[in-house]
Amino acid sequence: MRRRAVLGAIGALALAPAYAHAERDDHALLDAIDLDGAPGAAIGVVRAGRIVVLGGRGRRGPFDARTPGADTVFEIGSLTKTFTACLVFALAADGLLDIDAPIAAYVDDLPLTWRDRSLASLLAHTGGLPEYLDATNFRTLMPQALTPREIVAIAADRPLAFAAGTRHVYSNTGYVLLGMAAEAVGGASYWTQLDTRFFRPAGMTRTGPRTQVQAGDDVATGRFWTGVDWDDVPPPAAPGATFSAGGLVSTARDLARWAIALDAGQLVDASLRERMWRRALLADGTAIDWGLGWKIEASSERPVVAHGGGTAGFSCWFRRDIAARLTTIVLTNQNGRADPALMSDALEAALQSQSR
Repeated sequence: MRRRAVLGAIGALALAPAYAHAERDDHALLDAIDLDGAPGAAIGVVRAGRIVVLGGRGRRGPFDARTPGADTVFEIGSLTKTFTACLVFALAADGLLDIDAPIAAYVDDLPLTWRDRSLASLLAHTGGLPEYLDATNFRTLMPQALTPREIVAIAADRPLAFAAGTRHVYSNTGYVLLGMAAEAVGGASYWTQLDTRFFRPAGMTRTGPRTQVQAGDDVATGRFWTGVDWDDVPPPAAPGATFSAGGLVSTARDLARWAIALDAGQLVDASLRERMWRRALLADGTAIDWGLGWKIEASSERPVVAHGGGTAGFSCWFRRDIAARLTTIVLTNQNGRADPALMSDALEAALQSQSR
């Protein structure tokens, strides 16, 4: 049975610490990043619940010489999945979803072979559903205003990738289904639920689907490395093309505020959050380097979680050292060549050097 509800008390939380900051534009840290063909980058550093660094370098785009900054809007692609995971866990805390239930409990009219896949397996990328988005259609689908049902139809024509729980293979299809499940029980659209539960309470004023970006806004433009040369006019990503798997845009400042809100522990129930950041298991008990919505980069003794994102013209990396209460954010306006995870490594090395 479907259970629908107005957005709960979580959406009304006022996260005052999200505005606590003593930020600086640190040129030494920015210079530690090798842009490697990216026109520009924006970075953020959050330590112990405070924004300590925000800034940018390079260009807003191949044809825009202005320097990106803390409030420049970038496509964040699959970093959206972390917000989807947090929304699923928040709905679970409200009793509206069961993370271990099959997806068919919340989404109707799915292919028969998909229906027993649990939400947990979709969160951990172990569900084995066919992938709708791949190298053959990536650039053609990204600008299309698809509906979630149209995405399901694309994937439904493809065979299952593997038996549920037997492997770990990254899946955009699974995250589209998770967004559909959230809409089925949450009483509002996926985008509205994110805004009410997370963005507004955390003070994230420039995060949402690309359709909310206005003409004249401070917005980066991207470039795409084809493997041979640069495409300096790649198609912008339409929110519907990836929906809850990758449809958000954001800024370094907003993502820093998101890190502070996560540090405050008010967005997701603590016990559920611990499960989200714990290594998931395959059916045979093998631990994988993913939790439920996040990549796990370090052991449980020093948990470090991260996620990246990429579209036809943008890529990013968001990393949280939970024990150190340190978050690093790197947004770039390119995809296909420069690696924002390596930029994050360089940023953290520079931070360590400064602290000696």
